[in-house]
Amino acid sequence: MASASGGDDQPGTTEPAALSLFDFDDPPAPPPEPPPPLDEAAEQPDLPAPATESARVQAPSPPPAPVAESRFDAPPADEPPVGNLLDGIVGQSAAVSRLQSALESPLPAYLFVGPAGAGLRSAACRFAGELLAARSATPERERRLALAEQHPDLLIFDRVGAAMTAEQARDAVRAAAVAPAAGELKVIVLPEVDRAVLIAPILLKSVEEPPPSCVFVLLAEEINRPMETLASRCVRIDFEALGEADLRALLVAEGIDDSRADFAAVAAGGSIDRARLLASDADAASRIDTWRGLRSSLDGTASAAMAAVDTALEATEQAAAPLEARHETERADADERAELYGTNFGRSSLDERHRRELRRVRTDELTMGFAVLSAQIRDEARNAKLAAETAAEQLAAVGDAAEALRFNANQRLTLSCLFIRLGRTSP
Repeated sequence: MASASGGDDQPGTTEPAALSLFDFDDPPAPPPEPPPPLDEAAEQPDLPAPATESARVQAPSPPPAPVAESRFDAPPADEPPVGNLLDGIVGQSAAVSRLQSALESPLPAYLFVGPAGAGLRSAACRFAGELLAARSATPERERRLALAEQHPDLLIFDRVGAAMTAEQARDAVRAAAVAPAAGELKVIVLPEVDRAVLIAPILLKSVEEPPPSCVFVLLAEEINRPMETLASRCVRIDFEALGEADLRALLVAEGIDDSRADFAAVAAGGSIDRARLLASDADAASRIDTWRGLRSSLDGTASAAMAAVDTALEATEQAAAPLEARHETERADADERAELYGTNFGRSSLDERHRRELRRVRTDELTMGFAVLSAQIRDEARNAKLAAETAAEQLAAVGDAAEALRFNANQRLTLSCLFIRLGRTSP
């Protein structure tokens, strides 16, 4: 690199500026021109900034560029605003009233308690959407993303196996300590906490005293003994099993014809998701007839039991077909929202939710089949077609199978044991 000064310097000669690392081939730049007058500078906004400090002080500052409204802040042009999300919670007027009152000054933690199918998860997302919307300049955007479970400040910690693990609970605690990603508030939802009896001590401190920017929403079917202390630190909101009338009204409002809505409301057992699936499933009635005919095919042999198992599992897969079609639509909608709102947050959790819902619908289908068998056995005992002792043995077999499914037992093995026992006690 060349030196900045030569050996025969002359007094009064201006010393050239030192070369930069990027000036390998070019000569040093000449001294800057004096700054133009203010009016001339205004006409030439693209001129380089003056080099001297005095010139920088005198040069006018360019006006700030106008801030354009983001296209992500407005709802889709072809869709009406979603409105208050709490209005979409069906058949839970007492719970909705309490949640509405909590929006302005939410407490650190809430515990939603209610039976499976009562819509606890949907209610938690709707509550979170309203909490986020109340503190945002773009409430419509917050509501839509929360309803789709794609909001960066709505974190849902779904169990990976039979129950939430201790590591997942620690992840939730760490997430609570982090500032919200997009707004002033973060909502952490913990589903099925009653299944995880060992996580309550891990969550207790964070649920009791979370950062001001975090709200916990815990979901449970019941309050068991290990979680009593954790539950005492939360505001409890009770949800009731939906009646047939509420389910029927919901389905009719969604465009289901009256006869199919009647059938789905009766067969759903109080579950919103189950009612929707049955209403969209033209083969549901025929599957019920299939379950009713299974006991007559059992003759006490293993081959007959295995054939009944195959028939039951085939019916279960047929029941999952409408849900898989709905999942495909939800994935397409998620991709569209990602393009519209500029975020793809929650896509991996969406895929995980789909896998969980498929497991759930298969379990629900088997549970419905067990209910059909139990009702059939009771009817035969009531009409003296089946001895009371035999009916008791068969009902016990069905009850054991239902309990095994509740703890995620292998479905084929569970059905095999059930049908072998039913075959041995058949008249």
